[in-house]
Amino acid sequence: MYEEAEFPELLKNVIIQHQPITMNFPGLLKGEIHLWTASLTASPEKIEELRLVLSPEEQLRASYFKYESKQHDYIMSQAVLRVLISTYLHIAPGDVIMQARKKGKPFLVNDPSLFFNISNSHEVGVYAFSRDAEVGVDIEKIRELPDLDELIDKNMTSGEKAIILKDPDKKLSLFFQFWTFKESYLKAIGEGMRLTPDNLEFSLSEGKIGLRSVKFGFEASDWQFKDFARRGPYTGTLTHKGRGTVIRDMYLPHQ
Repeated sequence: MYEEAEFPELLKNVIIQHQPITMNFPGLLKGEIHLWTASLTASPEKIEELRLVLSPEEQLRASYFKYESKQHDYIMSQAVLRVLISTYLHIAPGDVIMQARKKGKPFLVNDPSLFFNISNSHEVGVYAFSRDAEVGVDIEKIRELPDLDELIDKNMTSGEKAIILKDPDKKLSLFFQFWTFKESYLKAIGEGMRLTPDNLEFSLSEGKIGLRSVKFGFEASDWQFKDFARRGPYTGTLTHKGRGTVIRDMYLPHQ
């Protein structure tokens, strides 16, 4: 059912290669998660090619963006998502049907058992896929923030602040790490703005991420957290269920 497919031509030169080369587009098995990374920077010709992949509603939404750069980011991120999904399902990108659940998290009408989540930051997008359960992913470019102290005070618990502020040289990178912990979890459970970041408390000890507490009775058990990095520099977190899940970074095919 989840056999390999030929790598989609539209995504060559878009999916970022990090390490080994994937020759074909692999099938997604239970017990594993595929984590794709894409560049959102492309030529005008490539952007136009990918714009045609979008649904009429998505094309209309793209036209609402005030700045051309934001419009291009949206076109790239949504088109890559459509092409990836269509390749998993062996259908045309235009046949992919996505709707939103009650709390706003998108799902596939074609195959609700293919769970996915995406995140974009500046020039990079990441895409997570699972056959087992909901996933959440968040990526952030580590960059200077003029209101860093205010953001830490507003969004972090006292325990998190103690970790972030312990080493001034790591304050910025640790803030972004903890931010992606929280955002990826909120996206996994589908709560969005109903549960704000300051209502979650995470720990980070010897590289291990832990969810210490969640206020207001939201789900906290059974979730696993995996941090990752991308050149840029970018930091990200994947939230998923299932101990022992194999997380596969997916790469550009040989050309």
